[in-house]
Amino acid sequence: MLIFASALALISSVAVAKSSSADPLVEAFSHPDKAARPQVRWWWPGDAVDITEIEREIALLDDAGFGGAEIQAFNPGIPGLSADERAAVDRYGQPSFFEHVAAAAKAAGQHGLTLDYTFGSAWPSGGGTAITPERALLELTMSVQAVDGGTGKPIMITLPPRTKRMGALNLMDSFFRTPEGSDWRQRFDARSKTVAVMAMRGTAPILKPKPTGGLQMSAWSDVEAPGRLDSGTYIDLTSKLAADGTLDWTPPPGHWIILTFRQHASNMPVTGAAGRGPQLVLNHYDPKAFAAHAARVGDPLMHTLPAGSGLRATFVDSLELFQDLPWSEDFLTQFEKRRGYDLRPWLPYILQPGWMQAWAGHYGSPYFESGDDSDVSGRVRADYQQTVSDLLVDGFLKPWTAWNQVHHLSSKFQAHGAPIDVLLGYGMADLPETEDLHDGGSWHFMRLARAAGNIYGRNVISAESMAWKDRPFSVTPQDMRRRADLLFASGVNAQTMHGFPYSLHADKWPGWFPFAPSPFGGGFSTMIAPANPVWPAIPVLAQYMSRMNAVMRAGSSVVPVAIYLGEIGYYEGIDGQGEAEAKREARLMASGYDFDRINADGLVRSRVVGGALVTPGGHRYEVLVLPAVTSLRAETAEAVARFAAAGLPVVYMGSAPKRETGFLDYRQRDARVRNATKSSLTHGAKIVAEEALVAALASARVSPNLRYLNGTVEDVVFTQRQVGNRLVYFLYNAGAVTRDASFVAPITAGAERWDAMHGQRSALGTRQAKAGTAVSFSLEAGESALVVLDRRNPRGSAKTSRELAAIQLPMDGWQISFQGHVSGGTPYVRDLPDGRLGDWRDQADFRFFSGEGTYTRSFDVPAEWQSKRQRAILTLQGVHDIALVAVNGRKFRPLFDQPWSVDITDALRAGRNALGITIANVPQNGVIGTKRPGYDALTPVPAGLGGPVTIHFVGVGPA
Repeated sequence: MLIFASALALISSVAVAKSSSADPLVEAFSHPDKAARPQVRWWWPGDAVDITEIEREIALLDDAGFGGAEIQAFNPGIPGLSADERAAVDRYGQPSFFEHVAAAAKAAGQHGLTLDYTFGSAWPSGGGTAITPERALLELTMSVQAVDGGTGKPIMITLPPRTKRMGALNLMDSFFRTPEGSDWRQRFDARSKTVAVMAMRGTAPILKPKPTGGLQMSAWSDVEAPGRLDSGTYIDLTSKLAADGTLDWTPPPGHWIILTFRQHASNMPVTGAAGRGPQLVLNHYDPKAFAAHAARVGDPLMHTLPAGSGLRATFVDSLELFQDLPWSEDFLTQFEKRRGYDLRPWLPYILQPGWMQAWAGHYGSPYFESGDDSDVSGRVRADYQQTVSDLLVDGFLKPWTAWNQVHHLSSKFQAHGAPIDVLLGYGMADLPETEDLHDGGSWHFMRLARAAGNIYGRNVISAESMAWKDRPFSVTPQDMRRRADLLFASGVNAQTMHGFPYSLHADKWPGWFPFAPSPFGGGFSTMIAPANPVWPAIPVLAQYMSRMNAVMRAGSSVVPVAIYLGEIGYYEGIDGQGEAEAKREARLMASGYDFDRINADGLVRSRVVGGALVTPGGHRYEVLVLPAVTSLRAETAEAVARFAAAGLPVVYMGSAPKRETGFLDYRQRDARVRNATKSSLTHGAKIVAEEALVAALASARVSPNLRYLNGTVEDVVFTQRQVGNRLVYFLYNAGAVTRDASFVAPITAGAERWDAMHGQRSALGTRQAKAGTAVSFSLEAGESALVVLDRRNPRGSAKTSRELAAIQLPMDGWQISFQGHVSGGTPYVRDLPDGRLGDWRDQADFRFFSGEGTYTRSFDVPAEWQSKRQRAILTLQGVHDIALVAVNGRKFRPLFDQPWSVDITDALRAGRNALGITIANVPQNGVIGTKRPGYDALTPVPAGLGGPVTIHFVGVGPA
């Protein structure tokens, strides 16, 4: 049982303890260096910071076990600023701001920590007077009018307006009353122009009702049924449009669709930006816009940094670019140059709601399909989306990564949320970064960053982590540990914890927290700050993550299955409109196969060596799986054929592609795809049903990472690494019930379970099995296991425990001292001389309390219960949210997770003993009643010590 895990780990660790001086992996696990520590996202209120506080907070982060911080200076959620504070916030990008960043980098370097610097205030990149109307993000919007011909009546065109979003150009902004900003609005509007007007015979789409309420960040409704257009009836009417909107054209008889396309500069602002000016998002498709931005936010910092600074990287957050349709001033020219044909006649087909959405991206039907049988519309959409990706890479990613290289910095990038080849985007950065806010922490999604690392040779895979929607004040350390384990099991081995606020208005508990509830929603993220009563658990959690990171960066990733990902962007439903992807990946995982997605760029740059696919980054995949894609680029299909001919197992799901993805010369290129597919099948590629994939892998002699002893195991997510003679497995039970995770590893070896929470190693019982070593254990819901098999070690014997005696302490008769805050953040101190264990919410005085409650009492231990052959384990139940135990004055490390047990043997004495248990809960209950919008939706969460409290005397011996 878990309640005796502490004793088992302590005793078992003695059996495997060895000198680690000659063993780099054991040394890294036992004493991880600072580079393996997690980071925090360090929120700055613009430039309202000072060097003394910066230096204090750097030291605080070092003491808490963090390896550094990622500075993000921005301006959301700062109530009650004085005029001086507001002015300081908006000094972002001024010399004083860069001096403060330089001071932080110097302090970090002195502590052996590193800093990452967000490349601009907030996100997406842009802002200030550097991003002028001529350098702002562009979009293309469309209007649709159905008309009946033959009437002879004049036609008035409704020009598609600029979509109103959050609005960077606020008429009330004082910037427009300054000489430099007086003509910006006119310059902004001057970028609007009509790109094309056309008519085709056809039908209009049937649209779904748009949701009501909330921010409407997309101009487009989802499509119930696409419209149909006859491309052969295309008429260019652009020159027929008069200034007043009259169309100088009389439609012939029949039903016509008139489409008008107009370019606008987007009024999207940089979200939460600090600084002066309208904060326009830069045009990510224009390298000149990037250069202007870098001259504002990057170059001055490089001139300010001292020697020996701890600046490691610049960071670009997920590109949440809200555009009707991604566009650039020269898009039509660039499209024809890259795709070989004029896009204008085919513009109606490019609109696919859901695909380009930065938030809540999903599969959506296009507005229009072509009326012929060649899927012209799908081909054009694919070409458009590929061009958008190419231009974003050339206009932003390449110049940004080159800027970092020139300045000897790494680049850290979140490619998701952008209309881009996400695997290429991740792989272009030195530090690919995913995030756990997406879909509540989806391991399917988070594996993409690890996949890019394997494709392009990036070993450190980062994650913006610990972000929960609507839970800014209620995330517990246990929640954080479980989320960390999900990240590790998803291939992440570096974390930027979200987040740590610079101390502002600390006299008003809990101080500034930028993602607190607001009129726009319930907030999100996690309050990782000393003002949070559960802060004492953070150093323990950070040390746990450091040990895990050190192990999960060692050696190389073992992933045998590559699954093709041919889409641009990432959205829900990217495979099979939402169903096939999750089911397929869950089936593989439950059957013991780990997998990566692989893009066309990575695929065509790979080669086959010894029957395995070797990527540009050197990873080896044992099989290539292509989902039921209808098309491939001809070059990709021919690469797959070459791989099959060279001996790589290739599996097509359901059917093999029969056509080219793009439009240009598609009949000729369709034939190339068919010939390539035929060749791959001739050389052994297989077409299998979705549910037969696992059997097909076995038939192709592709070995799983592990073979579960009981067939398949649902809910358990794992990853594997090869470290010299060792195989390292990390398994996490993400489900709600206990799972038997016993498995066979494909080597003959001894096995240990490494406890990263306590830094201990214990033998696992093993037995010889067919083709390997069988390891037996189960995982409770939310439990994880780091299992290390070593060819050099003999098989060990597991330990077991049995209870010899127990003392259950009374539920009442406790002295309890409370210190913290109650409803609305009011300070509160109280002593109860005769308290009872239970949830604080059940007592009116403490229902809205957040802070510490210290429980004390004495208890007796008979002398005969003490023995060197047994241990005393104190076990708590009903803890919310951390417990700090002291016995006879000896303090133990904080408890915040199962098994809620601590070995107190060495602190006990015969006779009377003094026990103290300090319980600290999350801030939520104490902030309820705060008279600010959004807080009224908060409700009390469990708090206190529910009990019982038991002392178990256990004996430990061989299993």
